[in-house]
Amino acid sequence: MSGSIDRRELTLKALAGLLGGAIGWVPVEIANHGHSLTEAPTTAQYVGDLVSMALMAGLIGALILATEDNSLQFSRRAQFPFVALEVPAQAKRRALRGFILCFILAIPANYYSNIAFGAILTAGGWEVNHPGSLFYLILARLIGWTLMGMMLGVGVGLSTLSLRNVVKGAAGGWIGGFVGGLVFDFIGSITESGLPSRFVALSAIGLSIGLFIGLVQELTKSAWLAVEAGRLRGRQYRLDGATATIGRAEENPVGLFGDPGVQARHAIIERRGADYSIRNLAVQEGTFVNGNRIETVPLHDGDRIRISNYEMSFHSRAGAHAASLATANPPRPAAASTIAPSASVVASTSAGAAPAYLAGRNGDRYALRADAATSLGRALDNDIVVTDASASRHHATIEAINGGFRLRDLGSQNGTFVGTQRVTDTPLGNGDTVRIGDAVFTFHG
Repeated sequence: MSGSIDRRELTLKALAGLLGGAIGWVPVEIANHGHSLTEAPTTAQYVGDLVSMALMAGLIGALILATEDNSLQFSRRAQFPFVALEVPAQAKRRALRGFILCFILAIPANYYSNIAFGAILTAGGWEVNHPGSLFYLILARLIGWTLMGMMLGVGVGLSTLSLRNVVKGAAGGWIGGFVGGLVFDFIGSITESGLPSRFVALSAIGLSIGLFIGLVQELTKSAWLAVEAGRLRGRQYRLDGATATIGRAEENPVGLFGDPGVQARHAIIERRGADYSIRNLAVQEGTFVNGNRIETVPLHDGDRIRISNYEMSFHSRAGAHAASLATANPPRPAAASTIAPSASVVASTSAGAAPAYLAGRNGDRYALRADAATSLGRALDNDIVVTDASASRHHATIEAINGGFRLRDLGSQNGTFVGTQRVTDTPLGNGDTVRIGDAVFTFHG
């Protein structure tokens, strides 16, 4: 699916991991300065190594978590002629949580990786400058860093408070740790010095962990919103949990900032299995899906959500896959519509090979009931909601009678038309133009 990978967040996570590894190199270098693999560490050195590696892991985890959902942004402060980095309060809390969890998990991870590291070197008869010993050194490094990366990824996943992300984080951290461990001794052989080798290698490990944690999350996300218009245009929001609130308050998983028309908690997206729906929470300003004001409607892949001046597109991997399989079939009811079809509408489309429908100007198709009247109007309880102000609340009906369809006006103020003729009750023929107030449809049946 085009655009499914959020390159901005992926880049931020990679750079955050790189920065965390580079800063974390300082305590690691202090703890390991002057120590050689051929020397048994003292208790103080061993504890220092555990703590310094935990600090580095905490920094990597904290910075990766700070970039979650593109929460970092740049803004120009009025009193300074330069651009400043803004870190929302929610990102700060997430970063602190990530630092604590990754720091704690890194201690047992480093402890056991050190045991594995030493056991592999001993089993391989490792010796300095012995040609055959390089294999065991690289193997020991790979296992140690892979374990460290996996535990770091678990910490990042736990910090998001989503069990789904624990597995994703572990997988991404595992790959990142493996890649980082693989390049450690390669970089050392180029620089021929432990200090730059450790700096570059730890930075590369942080970068790899951030990159692959982000990549696994992006490749396995089930649904997301892409901002198409508004201040945050180009940003994406993953929909990972059972619910995701939308609004201008910082605690919302989908934060729409800088628009006074967006309420603190404006709407909520709810997940049940593979299905998603959106519910309006705003009292004054509404929530619109595909141009229609809604209260609660199901979401389908490609649906457009408008909240004040923001416009977002909803994407679902399951929905996109189902749509690709159904492209050759007749249109399902309100596929791009904003109104939830009733059970009878759904039944009418599945029973016949070519259900009758109305086509709007924008290409949306609205299936017509085969066993009851289909209501049209501005009120939300209609089968087809016409949001144009010229439409009455309950404007007209289209009913299947004796194998055909009849259009009836319900005493609307601005009238119901077929072609240019105002009608009160008339049969419909294939291709007829139906006008409800100023809203125009084409009948197919």
